[in-house]
Amino acid sequence: MSLLLEVIQSHDETGDEMIHRVPEEGSAGIKLGAVCIVRESQVAVFFRDGRALDILGPGRHVLSTANLPLLSGLLSLPYGGTSPFQAAVYFVNQKVFTNMKWGTRKPVAFRDRELGVVRLRAYGVYAMRISDPALFLNTVSGTQGVFTSADVSDYLRDVIVA
Repeated sequence: MSLLLEVIQSHDETGDEMIHRVPEEGSAGIKLGAVCIVRESQVAVFFRDGRALDILGPGRHVLSTANLPLLSGLLSLPYGGTSPFQAAVYFVNQKVFTNMKWGTRKPVAFRDRELGVVRLRAYGVYAMRISDPALFLNTVSGTQGVFTSADVSDYLRDVIVA
């Protein structure tokens, strides 16, 4: 376990990430005084002990956890080397995700009085943006390490077509 303080940040190379958790798997013993860098197009949700404690806007934030850099190794001995004070930071991308496509996979049969049964198809494009990060985290993405626009696209396509 490192005695150095941490800098936590997320940079999306693909442009498709809606949610990125640090660390990507599970929680971590983020040390007291760790710095969280949030970019202008992001917000970060800080989770400690399984609860969302704060939503961090753009800027530099110093995180408050119970893991003291010098004593964290000693405190984790009774727990098999794992700190009992677990935390995670979820970075939520606030940009508008554009060019999201929807459409019927197969023609839909529609009964018309004059024409009889007509097979209809529909398609289109929409854009989306996460407006409530905590609600999105708790209801859609859950505890996934990385959640992309493709993950939500199929679900929304089915909702729009229905």
